[in-house]
Amino acid sequence: MKRACFIIPYFGKLPNYFQLFLNSCKPNKSFDWLIFTDDMSNFDYPENVKRVSMSWNEFQKKAQEKFDIKLSLEFTRKLCDFKPTYGYIFENYIQKYPYWGYCDIDTIMGNLDKLLPIDFIEKYDKLFSLGHMVLFKNSPEINKVFMKSVNGNWYYKKALTENEITVFDETGNGKHNVDTIFVKNGYKVFHADWSYNPRVTPTKFKNVIYDYSNDTFHNEDLKDTLCVWNGKSIIRYIFQENFVKNEEFLYVHLQQRKMKLKKGVERAKAFAIIPNEFIPIDITKINDLNYIKNIKRQGINFHYIRILWNWKVKNRFFRK
Repeated sequence: MKRACFIIPYFGKLPNYFQLFLNSCKPNKSFDWLIFTDDMSNFDYPENVKRVSMSWNEFQKKAQEKFDIKLSLEFTRKLCDFKPTYGYIFENYIQKYPYWGYCDIDTIMGNLDKLLPIDFIEKYDKLFSLGHMVLFKNSPEINKVFMKSVNGNWYYKKALTENEITVFDETGNGKHNVDTIFVKNGYKVFHADWSYNPRVTPTKFKNVIYDYSNDTFHNEDLKDTLCVWNGKSIIRYIFQENFVKNEEFLYVHLQQRKMKLKKGVERAKAFAIIPNEFIPIDITKINDLNYIKNIKRQGINFHYIRILWNWKVKNRFFRK
């Protein structure tokens, strides 16, 4: 039985590593993905990922038909505020699923089948707090919870009608979000952060973990690690003095990282994920330190310089 369907509207050119995202979805037979997009490029879609042709104008019209308020959908980046509405907007597509969700495509999926068994997720009305992956129980009531008030305030009206991004889809950026609405209205929410979520800066991977108990992000300080998709799971290997420790994550999130594709990686059975590249690997050699060190060697990586340019220079002097 299928457990959930992820809904992803995406307009414009899909990322250069989108095929790797699709490859990581494929082994998760209990989960489906619906990609609403105007990019008809020739990707190899697995059976559990369905592409639905839709233009940006068609999405705008479809969304507006569901609301009496005038929606602000002037640019596609505004979609992050609309993520909690997808179960309501696309309700006709997900009727057969007990859960639905949203996730980003700058991700590589891990072993969702293993880590999200149905007897676990069915305990909750909403799972996870960060916008790169959230799951909801699929019912007419739950799919409209985002429209409930908190102390007489309707956060969704501000989020869906303002031109500026309000980060309505996740916690960690204020309290006026869908997570607060679920909590304050008495719904059951699972808040733990199971993602491998490297900070946008620095260049090297430095995982940041969201702690709901105090609404803060904690930066890990691990120096010698390697992140791998082994054909099914996301595993981070931590190399210590005389042994290798490994830990599993639900997915890896590569926010704002410009990634390269090593030759052959789109057909690889396993690959390493380093800060600027996907590299095919022989998973049987993963505990060979010399093999690992060779993988971890990088050329010049301009990620940090590019981020500074975008944040401090480009936004200041070239803003429209």
